[in-house]
Amino acid sequence: MSGAPARPELSVVIPAAAEGPNLAVLLPWLNETLGALDIAWEVLVVVRDEDAATATAVRDGRATLLRQETPGYGGALRTGFARAAGDWLLTMDADLSHPPVFAADLWRARRTAAVLIASRYVRGGAARMPLGRSLLSRLLNGIFAAALGLPIRDLSSGFRLYRREVVAETAAASTATNFAVLQELLVHAAAAGWSIAEVPFAYAPRRHGSSNARVLAFGLEYAASLRRLRALRSSPRRAAVAGRDCGAFGEAEGGDRPPRPATSGGR
Repeated sequence: MSGAPARPELSVVIPAAAEGPNLAVLLPWLNETLGALDIAWEVLVVVRDEDAATATAVRDGRATLLRQETPGYGGALRTGFARAAGDWLLTMDADLSHPPVFAADLWRARRTAAVLIASRYVRGGAARMPLGRSLLSRLLNGIFAAALGLPIRDLSSGFRLYRREVVAETAAASTATNFAVLQELLVHAAAAGWSIAEVPFAYAPRRHGSSNARVLAFGLEYAASLRRLRALRSSPRRAAVAGRDCGAFGEAEGGDRPPRPATSGGR
């Protein structure tokens, strides 16, 4: 933690399941990256079951260890969101597939939208992963974008930056237990009229251990959630707060340029 003001400008929420070796690399790297931004921050590592390697990495990395209150990836995010004090909330994986240096890119682009997504599938993005997983990821993202009417290429990316107000509205309404929470949060944000933009990002595999996302279970869970999310997306709720860019979508290339509105279900 930066240890400056009581209220940080940025809270980083990192769900972790037996990720001690990766956290031992990630947290010092993250601290160095955030320190260069000259802001106040906090890092919250959320676990279901604490292990010695994770506890040591979190302590040495000057982060805070939280025990999640409900199971699954969705439960971990909601636990972190409930404790986060920052004006902006960054979510990222613990396995080093989300390099902290890109967190700085998201932070610098924060004025372009209320939700920023590190996107593998917009122009300039890339994803290095096994062919089967890559095909399934692209297929699911395409199906969900079309079915939900969300012109977003990478709805399943968990590397995101949210304005605090967005999380305050969407997390309370979120019910998904596992990875479908990622689409659910975006549907709630769009229904409430918050602007969403994608920033090109190059994804690489984890360093240590195996992924906690099983490909078949991942696909089945997403399919089961689609009907519920479609109903939510088609609800009549619209933003009533002045100043919101009601449901605008686009790509952010960094800096403070406004996102270019998208007019179709993806590029």
